[in-house]
Amino acid sequence: MGLLWNDLRFAFRTLARNPGFTAVVLVTLALGIGANSAIYGLMDQVLLRPLPVQRPERLVLLEGPGPWSGHSSSQYTSVTPMAQPMYEGLRDRATVFSGVLAQLQTDVHLRTGERTENVPADLVSGSFFPVLGLKPALGRLFGPEDDRTPGGHPLVVLGNRFFHDQMAGDPSVLGRSVDVNGHPMTIVGVAPAGFHGIDVGNSVDVYIPLAMQREALPSWPPTQGNWRHRWLTVMARLRDGVSPEQARAGANVVYAQLLQEDVRTLTTMAEKNRARFLAKKLELLPGGRGVSGLREVAASPLLALMGMVGLVLLIACSNVANLVLARGSSRQKEMAVRLALGAGRARLIRQLLMESLVLAIAGGLLGLLLAGWLGRLLIAALPFEQAGRSLSAQHNSGSR
Repeated sequence: MGLLWNDLRFAFRTLARNPGFTAVVLVTLALGIGANSAIYGLMDQVLLRPLPVQRPERLVLLEGPGPWSGHSSSQYTSVTPMAQPMYEGLRDRATVFSGVLAQLQTDVHLRTGERTENVPADLVSGSFFPVLGLKPALGRLFGPEDDRTPGGHPLVVLGNRFFHDQMAGDPSVLGRSVDVNGHPMTIVGVAPAGFHGIDVGNSVDVYIPLAMQREALPSWPPTQGNWRHRWLTVMARLRDGVSPEQARAGANVVYAQLLQEDVRTLTTMAEKNRARFLAKKLELLPGGRGVSGLREVAASPLLALMGMVGLVLLIACSNVANLVLARGSSRQKEMAVRLALGAGRARLIRQLLMESLVLAIAGGLLGLLLAGWLGRLLIAALPFEQAGRSLSAQHNSGSR
């Protein structure tokens, strides 16, 4: 340990005597490491990181591609929304799933006390929180009993960040009434920390039962029993012991039955189109990473940026290597003198390695500091207003 300590002190003295070389190497490493860390941190959150829920690998998104008739309301292009009767049929009949949830993100006017603001909200089914396996940070979350009677469940669950930012983390908010689009609703709980909904890149301030659709979306026509309006993002959890292939086969049996019910409500579709409509198949897409309009827009630019900054890091490492080699050639006389005084080759190699280690650690630490600043800059530049509230410049896993 004494020799290593001496090597470390000597490395610091040597680098301090060459401030120009040291500064150039540190800045080069910091830029390369910082840019890569910032881009990868953002890419991890948007493209790679699973939802902070129980066993996210067992979640699937239900996708029903093919011909259809009616109108569609969705903020995503990668997942086809479903009509409410289709969701309810899959929820009640598909035994290959342990649970099925439905969600729609919208904005509502929320009044708390004397302040009214437009906030992002999630209309969610009563199965939403149980299927995801989430526990409340305070109070309780919705259950199936909170989503049965249209207009009969004036309840809200607050998003964790909204609870702390706007309610000062005050537990006495439970049972308090807030106005949603002018309708009084009661706060029953607070969502867990780190959970911002299943839409990655958006932050949910308030969750509202699906049964309160008319109060949350007053301009919409009724959707109960309406096969012609597709508006719900539907996700399911595979039952234990059921593979995705088995689930797809089992769910398509139910899906075919529901398509028969759906087609009976059509009056203008040609016979050949009816046959194509009934031949549709339900697809099960991986749902562990949620859904994301931001992911659809930013995936290609993020991957391109990751490739570019990867090349920048390679160039930075090459430049540092060239600088170290050039400096090494200028230290030939120093090395010759130390060898003449009795220093062994192993000692000289260890000393040079210690200098490189000091530079690498210092450059890495500076790079991580720079990564935090660059990460905040990148998040602020994203084309989604809510991204800054749900994404973080800090590199943590955020999963359970």
